[in-house]
Amino acid sequence: MKRRRLVPCLIGGVAAAFCAAPARAQAPMPAPVSEPDDLSGLSIEDLAQLMVRSASKRDEPLSAAPTSLFVLTHGDIVDAAATSLPEVLRLAPNLGVQQITAHDYAITARGSNGIAASNKLLVLVDGRSIYSTLHSGVFWDTQTPFLEDIEQIEVISGPGGTLYGPNAVNGVISIVSRDARDTQGGLIRAAAGAYEQDVGARYGFALGGGNAMRIYGHAFNRGNLPANGGATDDDGYRGWQAGFRADLGDATDQITLQGDIFDNEVDTRPEDGNRGHNLLARWSHAFDADRALRVQAYYDDYRRRFSLVSDSLQTMDLDVQYNARFGAHDLVFGGGVRTTRDAVINNQNPLQLDPPRRRLWVYNAFVQDRVRLSDSLSLIGGLKVEETSFTGIELLPNLRLAWQPNERHLLWAAVSRAVRTPSRVDRQLQSPGMLLPGDDFVSETLIAFEAGYRGQPTARTTLSVSVFYNLYDDLRTFEYADGVGLPIQLRNGLEGHSWGVEAGSSTQLMPWWRLNLGLATLFKDFREKPGHVDLSFKDAAGHDPEVQLFARSALDLTDRLRINAGLRFIGRIGGTNPVGSYVEADAAITYRLTERLDVYASGLNLLHAAHLESSDAGTAQLAQRSLQLGARVRF
Repeated sequence: MKRRRLVPCLIGGVAAAFCAAPARAQAPMPAPVSEPDDLSGLSIEDLAQLMVRSASKRDEPLSAAPTSLFVLTHGDIVDAAATSLPEVLRLAPNLGVQQITAHDYAITARGSNGIAASNKLLVLVDGRSIYSTLHSGVFWDTQTPFLEDIEQIEVISGPGGTLYGPNAVNGVISIVSRDARDTQGGLIRAAAGAYEQDVGARYGFALGGGNAMRIYGHAFNRGNLPANGGATDDDGYRGWQAGFRADLGDATDQITLQGDIFDNEVDTRPEDGNRGHNLLARWSHAFDADRALRVQAYYDDYRRRFSLVSDSLQTMDLDVQYNARFGAHDLVFGGGVRTTRDAVINNQNPLQLDPPRRRLWVYNAFVQDRVRLSDSLSLIGGLKVEETSFTGIELLPNLRLAWQPNERHLLWAAVSRAVRTPSRVDRQLQSPGMLLPGDDFVSETLIAFEAGYRGQPTARTTLSVSVFYNLYDDLRTFEYADGVGLPIQLRNGLEGHSWGVEAGSSTQLMPWWRLNLGLATLFKDFREKPGHVDLSFKDAAGHDPEVQLFARSALDLTDRLRINAGLRFIGRIGGTNPVGSYVEADAAITYRLTERLDVYASGLNLLHAAHLESSDAGTAQLAQRSLQLGARVRF
């Protein structure tokens, strides 16, 4: 009993005080309608040929990407009922999404979900990494993009360490915003419901010479969610975000400048909330049709305060990439440097980071070559060499084989290594007499074996299927430092494997009716290594359903009326506080009154007034039904 009481206290301190904090400014644009230049009307053949970049760090059609990759187009995003980025990500069948509170989500690919366990997913916004070096997770409440300005979201399930480095273990999410040239003119959107209200505006204008810029701003309010016990907790939040993007240049030289600023507050305490800003610059130069150079730099700064805990993180990053094609080789190589400086003050409990402020460095160099062995067979090999402040040099290789006999069918197989490097919590969290710093904590590692198919079995259907087998080692455990009693120490005492299948399809049943289906299964077997006893009951392995099923229907009933509805089945989530399986639905109905004015009704969690999605006891509240009425006008 002593073990069961003590460990939740420590884990709760780590998770709640450091990982689950402040007000999440959810991007609040319910996106019901189709802008004149959206992608919702693409044919099945056009969807298969969508250009993606995340799989190989070079532009290629989706049909040729040899990885488990799901794409959310601009049309998918604006037609859905989602009012925030985490809710948009529910549209990807290869992700697991759990709402924790009104402002916190846990999101993962291929397992390891939970408020403290979801630390193996790399998320990029226009190439800007947004995971925290504090705990290796993403503070989703600091990510509030204007949804109408997102071009597409590319979701890779599986490791991406060779191209992206640490944290790209179980998956990579790349969020790509729209070129300013594609968002000319004005847009105003307002929506309101009993639980949430928001308003936003955007204006884009030409700068001459083919250059363009846009500015935007939005404000939102989210109400409290019901607590997992009946009472209402104070987790509601409100805030605003504003920003700009400018795209300059021609076909040879392209320059992008963009930035955002946000500020929001949560109801827990008057001073609780978060604020931040970022600025990014990117230059791309095409030497010719076969050679290109890309240089990107950004600065990111955010500050959070929640329940007597405050933290801040400043990030500076420089990345250089060169693409070249010669003979049978498609080569990409480059390198970069990133430095972060954080500060953490915890007045909630005895847990402290020592030192409370620290600067960390990451240096990397990578190369990947796609060799065409024949007209239909390619071999892709790559290696990233990375050095971090905590672990020294890490080697992240991958090898892939792709067979594409024609544009309609692709078979691929891969083996990769990825790591999650130690975070500040892993190495430097301590409490006198209770928790020793994890000075010897090393990187968590993954060796992944994958195979898949992507293609068009019929002229009206696309299909993607992948299978995976993951071998994990050195996962985090909470252990007695001397083997019998306090203090506790974070160690690498867990190992195991997981396996599963992911599938997604899109079928044009009728000219006016498209049906998307998705499946994700996950089975796990984790164990303590000899000589280790994990007091957290294998918490690092996460709490995930074995089966997830998705169905989404898009109907153009008339030239003016569009209905987009989704249904999802989430299997039982185990752990010490299990969550039963459930079925949930969302829908958005849009009517175009004029070419410039649309009205809509949207709803999330339509089948239940409230339901539990996370097994994180003491933290998780009930996701609740949310209905909105809104309008969007373009000018």
